[in-house]
Amino acid sequence: MVPGQRGQGPDLRCTPQSIVNRDISLMAARSKKPATPPDTPTGGKRARTRASLIDAAAEVIGQKGLDRTSLEDIAAHAGMSRGAIYGNFRNKEELFLAVAASRWKPIIPPASPPGTSFRKRMHLLGESVAAAAAERRTQAAGAISFVLYALTHEELRLLLGRSNEDIYAMAAARMRDSIPERQMPMPAEQLVRVIHAMTEGLITMHALTPHLVTRETIVAAFEALA
Repeated sequence: MVPGQRGQGPDLRCTPQSIVNRDISLMAARSKKPATPPDTPTGGKRARTRASLIDAAAEVIGQKGLDRTSLEDIAAHAGMSRGAIYGNFRNKEELFLAVAASRWKPIIPPASPPGTSFRKRMHLLGESVAAAAAERRTQAAGAISFVLYALTHEELRLLLGRSNEDIYAMAAARMRDSIPERQMPMPAEQLVRVIHAMTEGLITMHALTPHLVTRETIVAAFEALA
């Protein structure tokens, strides 16, 4: 599917990481094994039902677009009732958020041993973001489409904000545990927001102008934080 074609919606495999931004917390604590994504089926009828609904929603959104996808469409595609959806999600926006979380692969830098300098950590993160930017360039239209939907649907926008607030708090705590604050250019609570905003912006600008926002530019931007 080519995002933006008439009658088709964004490919939900390319939903932006702002939807569920695990990247910054993983950057801060790579010595720990990454947690299983929240929407990965782990067994049990409820988990399987939830996973089936997420898959059905992603397929319907890909065919009809976000605006034209209804809960009835998703339930019918999954062979379930609307009640099954409300038994797992509070509303359509929460289901869309779950689809985004399940389809977007986090950016995970290489593990950093204890004592690794902040500059080295930023270099490794920059390299990882640069690699992700190259991989995701063909997916950029779908990612931006999802952001546009959130900007024009207040309930989803607020849901994203609440989700990011929680993740920023967790990421800042992890960052303080693994990086001496004297090495940070600003408080951890602010730094995680800056890293997130930089990542989003650099990936988008690389998609628009890859000859200008190159791998070297992306790495240099993160190194500048140190």
